[in-house]
Amino acid sequence: MRDKKKTNKEVANSLVMVLQFSINAIVPILLCTVVGTFLARKFDCQGIAIGGILIGILAAFNGAYKSVRGYLKNEESPGQRARRLEREAHVDNKAQGELHKD
Repeated sequence: MRDKKKTNKEVANSLVMVLQFSINAIVPILLCTVVGTFLARKFDCQGIAIGGILIGILAAFNGAYKSVRGYLKNEESPGQRARRLEREAHVDNKAQGELHKD
């Protein structure tokens, strides 16, 4: 039961991360593209629109990188997780063995 709740929580966290990643990528690109296009029409210069798109891409990459870096900093590797689970199982088995001795 506990493992199922933990697995569901991990899945939910992964879905939230994917949603956050896509929002961090799409919003800056669209916003900078709209502003660049508006300025390009106002000043009659197409270079501003291309600059807006490039700035949006750079901002999207920066935001996505920061969010993924923050998420992965707290994660343990699969090997670390396996060792932790083995230690927990060993401690649980040892505690149960001591209870049955009495």
